Amino acid sequence: MTFDLEKQPFTNEASYDVCVIGAGAVGIVLTVRLLRAGKRVLLVESGGTVFEDASQQLYRTDVTAQAHTGVHVGRFRTWGGTTTRWGGQILPLEPIDFAHRDWVPHSGWDVSREELMPFYAEAIQYEGLGAIGEDAAVWKALGMSKPQLGPDLQPYFTRWLKQPNFTKVHGAEMASSPNLTVLVHANLVDLERAEDGAHIRAAILRSLNGTTARVTANEFVLATGAIETSRLLLHLEEQHGSVWNPNGLVGRGFQDHVDCDVVDVEPLNRNRFFEAFTNVLLNGYKFHPKFRLTARAQEQHRILNVAATMAFHDDTEERGAAVKAIGKRLLYRQWKDVDSTQVSALMQNLPLLFRQTWAYAMRHRVYVAPDARITMRVHCEQQPDTESRITLTEDRDALGMRRTSLRWVISKLELDTMRTFLQLTGDELAKQGIARLKPRIDLTSDEAMRAHCDDGLHHIGGTRMSADPAKGVVDTNLCMWGTKNLRLCSAGVFPTGGYSNPTHTALALALRLGATLA
Repeated sequence: MTFDLEKQPFTNEASYDVCVIGAGAVGIVLTVRLLRAGKRVLLVESGGTVFEDASQQLYRTDVTAQAHTGVHVGRFRTWGGTTTRWGGQILPLEPIDFAHRDWVPHSGWDVSREELMPFYAEAIQYEGLGAIGEDAAVWKALGMSKPQLGPDLQPYFTRWLKQPNFTKVHGAEMASSPNLTVLVHANLVDLERAEDGAHIRAAILRSLNGTTARVTANEFVLATGAIETSRLLLHLEEQHGSVWNPNGLVGRGFQDHVDCDVVDVEPLNRNRFFEAFTNVLLNGYKFHPKFRLTARAQEQHRILNVAATMAFHDDTEERGAAVKAIGKRLLYRQWKDVDSTQVSALMQNLPLLFRQTWAYAMRHRVYVAPDARITMRVHCEQQPDTESRITLTEDRDALGMRRTSLRWVISKLELDTMRTFLQLTGDELAKQGIARLKPRIDLTSDEAMRAHCDDGLHHIGGTRMSADPAKGVVDTNLCMWGTKNLRLCSAGVFPTGGYSNPTHTALALALRLGATLA
C-alpha cells in the first residue's frame, strides 16, 4: 500500500521490521530482498511517484574547487531514484580495488571481493540481466577471440540493462506484497535515539507542505546515496552533537570517477579497431567494449586504477532513431503525426537504417559511420583524499535544513595516472598496428588536464566502511559505529571506487545487508 504524506497524515500503526529510507536502486533491491524473506518493510521516498522539480530542488548544492555536474544531473529525488534516468551500465570492482596499495593513501577494503562474489551474482538477477556469461562467451558468439592490445592493456565488456528503471523491474512484486508499505513525499529530517543512546527509536519525516510523521521500526537503513547520506548525518550532528560524527570522518574522502577526453584516435587497421571497440548487441543485450590497465602495470607505475572507451562522434544514432520513429508512425497509420518533411527525411535516411540493421543482424554490432570522429575517453579512479569532502552551507532548503557544499579535488596522482595510461595506450596500440593517439592539449600541463576533466556522475565515499571505528563511519556490516540499528547502504561506504560504475557493487552490498537483516 502506498501513502502520500503531502495528501494525508500517516500514522505508524503497523509494526515494521525494517524502515528503508530512499527508493532508488539500493533501496528498492534491499526492500525486495527483505520482502522475499518475509519481513515487514516501510519504504520511504522523499519525492513523489513522478519527477517533481520542488523535490529535486532539495538537492541544490554549492560546488567548490573542480566543477562537478553530477551533483545536480546525476541523482534524482523521485520514486525509482536515479534508475529513472541512468543508462543501466553494470560492472563489478576489480580485485586490486579491494587491496591495500602502499602507493594509494587510505586504500584497502575490510570486506574481500571473494565475500562479495555470491552477492554480485545475486545482484545480476535483481537487475534483470539473467545469465549474462563471461566475456569470453561474448567474443565467441561474435566468432572472434579477445583482441590483443598489448601486455599492459586488458579488454573487457560492461553490460547494460534491458530495463534500467527499477520501479518497472520490481514494481509489480512490490505492489502485490502485503508486507510492504510505501510512503512518498516524506523527507527524513530527524532520527530519535532511544534512552540507551545506542539505538534509533524513530524517524521523523516531513513533506514539503509541512505534514510530519513519526515512524518506528526495529532496523533503519539510509539508502539515500553518498552525498545525501553525508548531508543527513552532518545535519544530525548539528542538531544533536558529535555522537553522529565522533571521528570527524562524515563527508570526507568523497570520490567520483574522473573522465577525461583529450586525445583523437586514428585507426591504423580499421577492421581490427572496429572489431575491438564498437558496441555489441546479443540476445537483446548491449555489451560495451572497453579496456583497462593491468594490475601489474598499476603497481609498476604506482598509479590508480584506470580504464577507457573509444567514443564515436557522428549523428547516425540520432538520425536512425528519428527514422525508426517516423516509420513506426506510418506503420501504425498515425498519418496526422507525419508531415511531408518527415517523409522526405525518412526516404533520405533509409540507406542509413539499412546499414544499421545489417550491422545488427549480421555482425551483432552497433553501426558506426566510416567518417565518424573518434576520441578516447578515460575513466580514472580517485584516491580517497580527505580534501574532497561534503559539508553544509549556511543556506537552507524548503525544509529548513542546511544545503550541501561539495568540494571536489582532482589530485596530482589522478592526473599522473591518466598521463601514464595515455602514454602506455598510445605506445601499445601503435605497436599492435591498431591505432594512433593524437593529443589535443598539452598533457604535461596540470591546468590543461584539469580544464578537460569531468565527473563520471558516480558519487562515492563520505561514510567509509572500516573494521576500525577510528577509521570509518560504518562497520563491515554497514552498521553505523555507535548505533546498533542504523545501517548506511550506498556507494558512500566504499573505501575506494576503482574505475567501475558503482551501482552493481552497491547492490551487492545491499543484498549482503539483506541477508544479514533477514
